[in-house]
Amino acid sequence: MRTIIVHPTDSQADATSITKALSFAQSGDVVLVQTGQYSPTRTGEQLPLVIPPGVSVIGADKHACCIDGEGQFAPSFNPIRTDLSVITLSDFSSLSHLTVSNGGGHGVAVPPGSSATIHDCTISQHGGHGIYLCGVTDVTVSHCEFLSNGRKRFEPSLPRGVGARQGHHIFAEARSGHRNRLVVSDNTMRECFADGLAFICFFSQPDGVSFEALVQRNTIEDSERGGLLFCGSFGPSQNQLRLTIADNTLRNNKQFGLSVIGAFPLGEKVPCGTSVHAGADGNVITGSPIGILAQGAVGEAHSNASFFTLVHNRVADCGKNALRLVGAVGMDGVATSGNSLTAALAWNSSSGNAPAAIVQGAGGVATGGVRNNNVTVQLLANTSSIPYEEAFLVSDGLAENRAEVASSDHAWTQKAGNLLS
Repeated sequence: MRTIIVHPTDSQADATSITKALSFAQSGDVVLVQTGQYSPTRTGEQLPLVIPPGVSVIGADKHACCIDGEGQFAPSFNPIRTDLSVITLSDFSSLSHLTVSNGGGHGVAVPPGSSATIHDCTISQHGGHGIYLCGVTDVTVSHCEFLSNGRKRFEPSLPRGVGARQGHHIFAEARSGHRNRLVVSDNTMRECFADGLAFICFFSQPDGVSFEALVQRNTIEDSERGGLLFCGSFGPSQNQLRLTIADNTLRNNKQFGLSVIGAFPLGEKVPCGTSVHAGADGNVITGSPIGILAQGAVGEAHSNASFFTLVHNRVADCGKNALRLVGAVGMDGVATSGNSLTAALAWNSSSGNAPAAIVQGAGGVATGGVRNNNVTVQLLANTSSIPYEEAFLVSDGLAENRAEVASSDHAWTQKAGNLLS
């Protein structure tokens, strides 16, 4: 194990650029980056800076050690490329106590099959994603600050014509053949083009992808779309997604605080048989039109199952609803059938507009055949600032779909028709 000292002007240092230090670093070595501005024009950095396997790069002070991408690269899609980043980590490498800013593509990327750690960094003002995680084995992102990512406002087209918004603080793509495990903890995220964190499986992957995440104690605010977004499948069948979402603060995100989708086809594949198991505990969500949005399926998808437990969450000041639970959302000209969402709601509180919670079998467009989708809920000791009968509304929605309250210790109201807007 060696310690390699980097300083931009000190001739006594082992290297005057991070690029040079990394060129002779080996597994077990630590690269210590001293105070300074590091960039292609200032210190001759060659991007992306690839941290070799097993090497740790540590800054003296994240506020005074800055790696500037100087706008190099651009966002990419289908595939999203890990090499279009200011820094690329390798297996068992780590990055800490640095600022990484101003990349035209991503700030930091981790390629398929790698385990890595990103800790106490500032990641800001990138054209694409702040961090891009692609089919990783095991990655932890903790105690980092994210600001103003997605500046190029990239919106690539998708095979089914749905617009894709790229520019997340953290974008994680699950891939076949890898563990796809994330821990995202104790970060602050503010202002991005898309979502604070999105974790999904793309339409190009084979069937049977498994992925999991622990997301805890993060503060995410002012995203132009949502705080947290998860989807079990954008195309493959038989996927499995497991989530624990705890003690996060999601504030003033423009469309939703937290969204969990079972399946939503974006390519030619029709997702079937995917399962999502998610638990949301102790989160505080305020100032979004919809606080928590759970959908079993959106568009052409069949027999996907989602299981959602919501306990001790506080949701307030939502322009539409604190909570929406929907079995399926139909889209024009395609069939959507047999999808289910089973949820337990306990000890949650809500305040603001009525209704606080909408539970609906199916909504959207029925022209392709939206049938046999359902939601089943249990309600226990939830509280609201408005009367229960106005706060909790339940509807089958589109004909041939069903919403059911399996048990409840407080009042709720059955309605007819589509309650979603």
